Amino acid sequence: MELLKNKVAVITGVNSGIGRKTAELFGQNGASVVGVDIRTDRMDQLQTCIEAAGGAFLPCRCDVRNGAEVKEVFARALERFGRVDIVVNNAGVSCSSPVTRISGEEFDRVMDINVKGAFNFCKYAARLFKKQKRGVIVNTSSVNGIYGSGMGCPYSASKAAVIGLTQSLAIELAPWNVRVNSVAPGVINTEMVSMLTDQARQTFANSIPLRRMGEAEDVADAILFLASDMARYITGTTLSVDGGYRPSTVNP
Repeated sequence: MELLKNKVAVITGVNSGIGRKTAELFGQNGASVVGVDIRTDRMDQLQTCIEAAGGAFLPCRCDVRNGAEVKEVFARALERFGRVDIVVNNAGVSCSSPVTRISGEEFDRVMDINVKGAFNFCKYAARLFKKQKRGVIVNTSSVNGIYGSGMGCPYSASKAAVIGLTQSLAIELAPWNVRVNSVAPGVINTEMVSMLTDQARQTFANSIPLRRMGEAEDVADAILFLASDMARYITGTTLSVDGGYRPSTVNP
């Protein structure tokens, strides 16, 4: 079943992890994908994968913090496909240092990429979607944005801000038939957790009621659902994809 047949989706952070799996899954479900990332070293493989599934792919290098570059992404998408139906804000960075070791510059970097980056894409998507009187935005938050974490407070703060952004825009844009939701992944087996030791990985796995770390596909499936018409009456919500994990109780 092609849940996104004839849809055009802009997805950020597609070079790896959740963003990459989401782009692949969207392509397999009939969408044309505008893939956005500041890194482009794996874009060719992603394009091959999506086109092999019968989809179309437009690669765009973009620093999500830069409003002018974000505006250009939408211009290129409209030039190639004529419209945009879905925006997935997935680009992000993590932080795992204690508060006493975090510099102001590092705090700003995390907030700029995770929050300002999402804001920039929501801003230009909103302008387009209001004209179209339809559209879908899915933002990637984190369970750390809901429950907090014992380490890396800028990351938790940024993901809590993404939830607030999601809830506010869902109300603001509802009159134009624009839905805005977010997903909140738990511990997902991506490059963001690659620095964990085997012991830390096992500690996390043991703390999760479903007894395993999540995979990128688990989150991509949730994003696909929220982006599709199956979620046509859902807006302003945050869907946790965490296996029951509660980060504030774990200190690996």
